[in-house]
Amino acid sequence: MTYPVSACVFIRNNSVGFCLYESLASLLPLVSEVVVADLGSDDGTLEILTDIANHNPKVKLVPGTFYKIDANVFATLANDLVAMCKYDNVLYWQADEVWHEDLLKLMTQRFERGEFDLSFWRIQYANNFQYVKWFPQLVHRVGIRGSNLNEGKNNFEFDGDGMNTTRMWDAKICSTYGGEMFPQWGGLGQDGIKPYVNEMITDVSLLGGFRDNIPDRKRMHAPFWGEREVLIPYFDKATKEQPLVNEAYWTRTAMQDDDWTKAESPYNLPAILRYHVGKTRYELRPELLQALKDDTTDEYIRRL
Repeated sequence: MTYPVSACVFIRNNSVGFCLYESLASLLPLVSEVVVADLGSDDGTLEILTDIANHNPKVKLVPGTFYKIDANVFATLANDLVAMCKYDNVLYWQADEVWHEDLLKLMTQRFERGEFDLSFWRIQYANNFQYVKWFPQLVHRVGIRGSNLNEGKNNFEFDGDGMNTTRMWDAKICSTYGGEMFPQWGGLGQDGIKPYVNEMITDVSLLGGFRDNIPDRKRMHAPFWGEREVLIPYFDKATKEQPLVNEAYWTRTAMQDDDWTKAESPYNLPAILRYHVGKTRYELRPELLQALKDDTTDEYIRRL
């Protein structure tokens, strides 16, 4: 069942492993409209999105561009997308955020109750989904456009680097986890987070899943953060520290690490992501593309 909700996202060059098509497939059955802004893809992403939009009337593809090469423009882009949406209830997401089927059930329950102001826990993994990269973060992803519900603050307006609105703690948290923040590794640890990951947004992130795509993805991101040299975080499994190293060192070390080719993750990943565990480069499955075009992704996910 769809709800009076618009979803929106922006993307450039999905081939570097954002998993846009997986996140799009997860959300399509729940919303009435999806607005996708392509910001100058030159790797075939625009052509694929055009094909999807030409077949699936629920998907609206709009051209766009970066106003400037600066991470602070991400909030402006997010707010522009929210303004383009047809419905006042809006779900904004980032292209590498994939929604677990259990989390979608929780969202459905909230939507059934007319709750459209929701925050979510978001988790990032490292080294082929084998480790939790850092503590789960809270992100505001569903809001009611144009309302002033909290002391004059705009209800759903992103700021800073576009990761969040000012109201992430004001919105209801869509989770059965009752804590305000997840405790530090010493109190909960990697294993202690496991019971909750199915209720979190999976952020594929820079270090999440695709070893061979990471240098290109980092190279694409570096200018937005003012980085003159391409340095890649190296996830130290023992200390959980993430020092920045040059591309040659990172690639050499990653090629020697068997974690990148393990066929299973110790965590409960979204079903639509499990295919990718152990794959070192992102690929779009033809059957997923067809389901996106036919708007049958709910059936596709149930078969996984």
